[in-house]
Amino acid sequence: MKKTAIVLAVLLAFVTLCSFTDVPQDNWAYPYVSNAENVGLMIGDGDGYFRPKDFTTKEEVATIIYRILNYGTPKMVPADRPLSEEEAAVLARCQISDWARLYLLDGFASGFWTEADFAERSSDRPAGKYPLPRQKLAQWIVNAEGIKTSLVSVLGYNDAGQVDAGLMKYVDACRRTGLMIGDDINEFHPKDGVNRAEVAVILTRALKYSEDGSAASAKVDVYGVVGDSGSSSVTFYMTVGGAHKAVYVDPSAKIILNGAESNIQAVKALKGKTAMVSTVIGSGAVIVQTKPVVMNGTVEAVRDAGSYKLVDVRIGSAVACFIYDSNTNCTTNLQKGISIKFISDGSNLLEIN
Repeated sequence: MKKTAIVLAVLLAFVTLCSFTDVPQDNWAYPYVSNAENVGLMIGDGDGYFRPKDFTTKEEVATIIYRILNYGTPKMVPADRPLSEEEAAVLARCQISDWARLYLLDGFASGFWTEADFAERSSDRPAGKYPLPRQKLAQWIVNAEGIKTSLVSVLGYNDAGQVDAGLMKYVDACRRTGLMIGDDINEFHPKDGVNRAEVAVILTRALKYSEDGSAASAKVDVYGVVGDSGSSSVTFYMTVGGAHKAVYVDPSAKIILNGAESNIQAVKALKGKTAMVSTVIGSGAVIVQTKPVVMNGTVEAVRDAGSYKLVDVRIGSAVACFIYDSNTNCTTNLQKGISIKFISDGSNLLEIN
């Protein structure tokens, strides 16, 4: 299930009147709440109130995501139908309210959310009624939108250390695409719930997100001084322009350090040294360099990506992906199977011989 691109004018070219008495026109979220109401993404409590400061529950967020993914189609409101025994059992185990059941089924089937997301519960609050933490909202949006995550996640939030290591790639993807950002004191508050006004803003952005991305999101790199390790075996900190950033490296990544295969422990041992940590999104390797280095490898593939090319190069047992663009100085006929010597600044090829 994947949404089609929505023309921005549908949402924000005009602002229709909001019917909720608790969201006045001078409220910062007014245009988003107004449009979320008018395109059918969110509704009030039935008594004329939107309740913008109330935390949004897990089943409410899942319902809105379903509406976004099916926007403009008859499926935006799922047709009533009998549930299979397996579907009914999943929904019962996750304690989903009757009104939300049909909205959540596609998400379970597609893996946008899982039963584990609904493990939190108590005697007076069913699982579906719990607030959805911001870091989990990031995961749900990224999964539903089909956004590619990176092997290297870079978070400059002051509270980046509070993001669960396994969810950093989703928070990073939302930061890169602009779907979710920090507050005015540069904190993300990963474990806090998201209020209804914030959800109106975030999911309005998600509605107009285009899946094809841009050249700017083709790679992730960070250049700075390697600092202390985080609590996770694959998390460390770097000082970039005087600011500290948390860097998470996916444990599945192959590490190439200064042209040779290595491991994350060797990278973390660089404490006090300046390094470039880079990856091309969609590749399986992370390039780490502490100095300009000539590397050797075998071309595995050359793929056109519009204004640039993606070149897969085998270095030992790892295959790293690099960007070849108008700034690349190439003196050979680049094709699959040839051996090359090259210089890169991390993600970009600078020279090929």
